[in-house]
Amino acid sequence: MKFASAYLALATLGTAVLTAAPVNAQSQNAQLQTTQSQTTQTDWAQRVTMSEKGGHVMGNPLALHQLAEYMSYTCNHCANFEAQSHDPLKSGFIRKGHISFEVRNLVLNPIDLTAAMLARCGGRTKFFGNHRAILTSQASWMQTFQSSSPAVMKSLNEGTVPERLKKIAKAADFYGLMQKRGYSKDQVNSCLADKQAQDKILGMTKYATGTLKLTGTPSFTLNDQPIDKVHSWARLRPALLALPE
Repeated sequence: MKFASAYLALATLGTAVLTAAPVNAQSQNAQLQTTQSQTTQTDWAQRVTMSEKGGHVMGNPLALHQLAEYMSYTCNHCANFEAQSHDPLKSGFIRKGHISFEVRNLVLNPIDLTAAMLARCGGRTKFFGNHRAILTSQASWMQTFQSSSPAVMKSLNEGTVPERLKKIAKAADFYGLMQKRGYSKDQVNSCLADKQAQDKILGMTKYATGTLKLTGTPSFTLNDQPIDKVHSWARLRPALLALPE
């Protein structure tokens, strides 16, 4: 706020000063109400940030209640959670600002790692769209691996790590899935070769199994404390409803 000069000719402007004071107070009140209104109307479901663990956070990064899901892209229960929670979690909880939602990886196999690498492709603002696209098509690409011969599955585990990830991506047609989302083959290959992203994914997995002692997916934490016996939206929703706003 800018202030007017203190050196006023009070003899001639005394009346103006007295009448201006209430107007300035009203202006300040109006500004305050506008700021409060903007804060209230913030759609936190549109905010995506990164956590120190490397996960993607949807919602108010300073939320009182910080919910995290440890998930695997090859876990059908995780796909079910995404399908059932996607709309009600955003509209009923995240959007209000008192709960944030973070996705963290608990990698179970090389196929899962490949999908996790591609979910991160394009930066934080692309993550939740990629995440949903991979999970909603899970039944289709998982069927490819389930119906593959032992020889084909064996070949997917041969070569360097980037070579294996490319083989898996080709077998699952992740190239086609990502192309529909605007990614070129070169961009997909670049994401699959991103060692920094891989280290973050494996770091979250190590933290989940080593520190938190999580044994399955999806598992949930609230303010970094595991929520016992909760592995579905049906079980999680009542726990969230009980949290103060």
